Amino acid sequence: MFKTPYIKFFCLPNALAADAVAISLCWQAVFASASGVDVHFATANVLGLSVWLTYMADRLLDVAKRPVAQLHSVRHRFAKKHSQTLWKIWIGTLIINVGIAFIGLTKLQFFKGLILLMVCLAYTGLNQKFSSRFFPKELCVAIIYTAGVIVFLPLDQGLWMPFWILMLICLINCLMISSREKQVDIAMSMNSMAQFMPKLLPALYISCSLLLSSADKQWFLSFGSSLVVLGLIQICKNKLSVEFFRILTDLALLVGPLIFFGLLF
Repeated sequence: MFKTPYIKFFCLPNALAADAVAISLCWQAVFASASGVDVHFATANVLGLSVWLTYMADRLLDVAKRPVAQLHSVRHRFAKKHSQTLWKIWIGTLIINVGIAFIGLTKLQFFKGLILLMVCLAYTGLNQKFSSRFFPKELCVAIIYTAGVIVFLPLDQGLWMPFWILMLICLINCLMISSREKQVDIAMSMNSMAQFMPKLLPALYISCSLLLSSADKQWFLSFGSSLVVLGLIQICKNKLSVEFFRILTDLALLVGPLIFFGLLF
């Protein structure tokens, strides 16, 4: 068994995919509040567990047939070392998640969740098959992640603009990470949108800023704050380690919910 370097405490949430879960639940709470509905136990738990299942399955499949020498990131080395334990936890979590969905979701919510699950499975399979050539992983993750945030909520037409803005911010987040982790992907023989479309990131910043200019105050401040933090992190990227850059880039997505609820109270 290979030795994994000691994981610093600030890397552990990312290695466990706990940060992705927390971000999705925070944005679900934001959209639920804007829709005037409460987040129920079942919808929050199904979303959180589904996000964890998707992220962890992707990582475990990434490392399954690759030697440790190809794994340069903490999360991949962690998944490789603890793969057997993580797969057992994954199966148990899946069973719990399905049980909560059966008992706690309405028929409509269950149906929409089932569709999203099919999309997630299709994404996972296609990504594993085509990532060595080219697969728009970042775009797929941004769409699926944002769809998961709102899938169980009764959204009105006024919230579709915030949905698209959140999707763009998630895409910016993914592209920033892929660009900074270029060597990680190369070592694993994986290609990303950031490698093929280097000018896409600034174009997305401009597009997102234009959309924000027509948003309501609460959305402008919440989304804008996350976008500004992402921009500052991108400017300082060469001064940050790859792992710390990834962690900060993900944490930037938590700034928006904090500002949103701060404005309410």
